[in-house]
Amino acid sequence: MKNENLSQQQPVGSRKTVLITGCSSGIGARLVRSFLQQGWRVIATMRKAQDRLELFSDDIQQYGDNLIVENLDVASLSDRTAIVECIKHLQDPRLDCLVNNAGYALFGALENCSEEQLREQYDVNLLAPVLLTRAMLPFLRESKGSIINVSSVFSFVGFPMSSTYCSSKAGLSMLSECLKHELEPFGVRVHVVEPGGFRTGFISNGQWAENDIGDYQVQTEGLHKLQTKLSSGQGKDPGPVISRIVSLASSDKGSFRNRVGRDAWVSQVFHKILPDGIRLQFMGLMFRRMFQ
Repeated sequence: MKNENLSQQQPVGSRKTVLITGCSSGIGARLVRSFLQQGWRVIATMRKAQDRLELFSDDIQQYGDNLIVENLDVASLSDRTAIVECIKHLQDPRLDCLVNNAGYALFGALENCSEEQLREQYDVNLLAPVLLTRAMLPFLRESKGSIINVSSVFSFVGFPMSSTYCSSKAGLSMLSECLKHELEPFGVRVHVVEPGGFRTGFISNGQWAENDIGDYQVQTEGLHKLQTKLSSGQGKDPGPVISRIVSLASSDKGSFRNRVGRDAWVSQVFHKILPDGIRLQFMGLMFRRMFQ
């Protein structure tokens, strides 16, 4: 049995509002429902939103105007401008939390990636969150809200055949650290979440390098085999990531850096206790075995 429309249960001015990017699948889709269950008003954004409304048809019926589904290609200036206008014209124009979740992985050797692919990877994963955050800051400063950037364990673990993904996520994590200090005087909290491997469609939603000069055939085939093996398994439910993000948004406290998952914690320990030379040697041996 469905609950009554939450927008009728809560006074308009009491609703906190969160904007989430990349809501068509994975962590983004799960976040929409978790925030709604906690009584938030959710602006769920994704590309081609009008063609994907059926993804949230039950939620729209259950939560009414607490759920707003909007089109947003994070790399599009016109779409970002439209989202600003959307917030301004809400009945209660406010934003309490921005979750920069949209992103994808580009796989393949750097030499095999076209310039267009490289630019798009950095555009979506790094530049777009920078520009969207800048556009949302007037709202967030007014509400003394929070910014939560969804990065990755690969922001601090370099993985071969995914150099642009890793470096774009490393940039997002460093952006978060800089903004933490920059926005602290205004009461705006900044958090970065760096999950390990969870069942989110990460592999299936990724792209592969367009070119093949041949020299990286062994590594390319090895990564394909590894991804096939990982995709065939059940994978870990991303529930802990969802819970951490909602908890960070709902509290005035919370850690700046949030590494979620056993693999993320193990990697963090390696970074802390092992000198770079030993750590890189160990990781290199592990990668060679992976790609055999």
